[in-house]
Amino acid sequence: SALTVLLGSIAGISISGLLIGGIVPGLILSAIFVGYIITRAVIDPSLAPNEELPPAQGLWDRWRPFLIHVLPLVAIFAIVVGAMTGGWATPTEAAAVGAAATILAAACYRALTSANLMKALTGTVAVSGTILFIILGATTFSQVLSFSGATNGIVALVSGQGLSATTVTIGMMAILLFLGCFVDQVSMMLITLPFFMPLVQRLEIEPIWFGVLFLICMQLAAMPYIAMSLVILVLIFFFPVIATWLPAALSR
Repeated sequence: SALTVLLGSIAGISISGLLIGGIVPGLILSAIFVGYIITRAVIDPSLAPNEELPPAQGLWDRWRPFLIHVLPLVAIFAIVVGAMTGGWATPTEAAAVGAAATILAAACYRALTSANLMKALTGTVAVSGTILFIILGATTFSQVLSFSGATNGIVALVSGQGLSATTVTIGMMAILLFLGCFVDQVSMMLITLPFFMPLVQRLEIEPIWFGVLFLICMQLAAMPYIAMSLVILVLIFFFPVIATWLPAALSR
């Protein structure tokens, strides 16, 4: 989510739209991972030994771990996303609501000690400060490119080739995949977005669709997981509705 917020801030794309647009692709990618795990376990049963679990004493014992450890996290996620999609709060306000809900959950778990609270606050300040200076640097870099005419020159060069939006998008994704072999995710955004976003605007590419593709390209890792990420990348590329349907439906 931090990379999504950073991408939306630098690229000028709706942060709530990006967060919501990544839900369906995330669910599909999760299903692909589950399928991979099941397939590996069937091929090599030693990876998932069939150990006998102690029998549950009753219905409460069966559902207790889910209700205590899983449901609160799902509830916080639902509160944050629901506040944004319902139009009750901006992404910043929804983040504040999520932080308040997390503090309440920590208090219920009896983990809200002064040491833990100070550690969380220190980490928040460090991350927020880092993001602030990254956005500052990216904005400065974009302005320098704009004033120097480099951005307009690149846009004119690409547009003059008569390439379609699909071809340009494929080229941008290929550049991201190449940079991912050598450059970290934040650096990829700083290097490419000042050049990519003017092209996205000139060619009238759907920004949320492009943003979701950008995020997937940044998180590609080593095999076999790269194959799974490539599957969802191809699906979203040929079926943009996977990323754009939910934000459009919830904004009505």
